Amino acid sequence: MSKIEKRKKINNDDQRRLALGQWVREQRMAKGYTMRDMAAKSGRPHSYFGKIEQAQRGLDLLEFIDMCNWLDVSPMKSFLSVQVSFKQQS
Repeated sequence: MSKIEKRKKINNDDQRRLALGQWVREQRMAKGYTMRDMAAKSGRPHSYFGKIEQAQRGLDLLEFIDMCNWLDVSPMKSFLSVQVSFKQQS
């Protein structure tokens, strides 16, 4: 197994990253946004959002706040919602 395959396996097995990706997808779909819509709003490539939703990539705090702004949701309420998801996954 290559280093990249190992890294993808580790990332995809992280329950917190899975929960975060699911939250992003749910929020995006609730707004009726496609990944290309998100790319247009953010200036990031649509693959950025795909990697997050597929748990191949996480978000740091500043990226999370940006994500909330692009999704037109409250960062504080969103953080609490994701935190509850993390606890339910444990």
